[in-house]
Amino acid sequence: MKKILIIAFALLMLAGCSDASHYSYLSDGDEVLFTGPNTTYTKNDLYKSLKLSATEAISSDILDKIALKLDDVDIDAINADADELIETYKSLGYESYIIASYGSIEAYKKSYVSTLLLNELSKAYVKNDFDTLVAEKKPVKMQLASFQSQEDAQKCIDDVANGSTFDMAAVNNNADAAPQSTVYTDDDTSLAFEVKDYLNSTDKTGLSTIIVNTKSSQDANGNTTETNTYYVVNVESRNVEDFKDEAIELFASQASSDDVKKYFISAHDIEFFDQDLYKVMSSAYEELK
Repeated sequence: MKKILIIAFALLMLAGCSDASHYSYLSDGDEVLFTGPNTTYTKNDLYKSLKLSATEAISSDILDKIALKLDDVDIDAINADADELIETYKSLGYESYIIASYGSIEAYKKSYVSTLLLNELSKAYVKNDFDTLVAEKKPVKMQLASFQSQEDAQKCIDDVANGSTFDMAAVNNNADAAPQSTVYTDDDTSLAFEVKDYLNSTDKTGLSTIIVNTKSSQDANGNTTETNTYYVVNVESRNVEDFKDEAIELFASQASSDDVKKYFISAHDIEFFDQDLYKVMSSAYEELK
């Protein structure tokens, strides 16, 4: 809300500047507008706040328009998702909080729609370099179950051999959680090293043998305790074409938003002639200047 008030106040200040000399004075002005506890706010501070805030808004609008030109973006569905979320928040009593935070329901919707459109840009960014990302990330679709005893892990494997589904066998034999069918990548930090090593050491699909992860801890007296976790993996597919849409969604969620924005700004030959504006758009400013 404070940001909105600053922008509104700044616009009022600029409205009175009818020529370039006044605009320049505002840009460089050291005249104090107001003070507070350990705070002094000058015209120059005000100008910078306005310029950076306006820059973010302008760049967001540019990226929204680029996203809307993508072939597979359904803006009607995106708006429907936003409206549904807003109605849910209203039913939970969050309407006043949204208005206090964003200024209006409409402003919140615009912000949320921009987030969804940026996700669409991220997916397009991933599709453009999909084969390279697949080679780097080595995605597989699989189910993963962990157990606290080797006996439970082995019983899970035996039950699958006798006709049980993997998820039911895992749950029936005290797995830590019900295994989900998920796309994992080689850089997934949730996977134990031994699981990654198994996935990279074989092209096998289907059930693994028991994979043991050992963690050591030391108490205050220097005594070492080892704890084992026993994993069983069910690799459903290593052919990314079988789960390409899921892989694109995953890669898009992992993509740096700064990299996505810079890619599309560059791809559409959009140039910024203001250094402050350029810094906002490019996290690589220090290396490039």
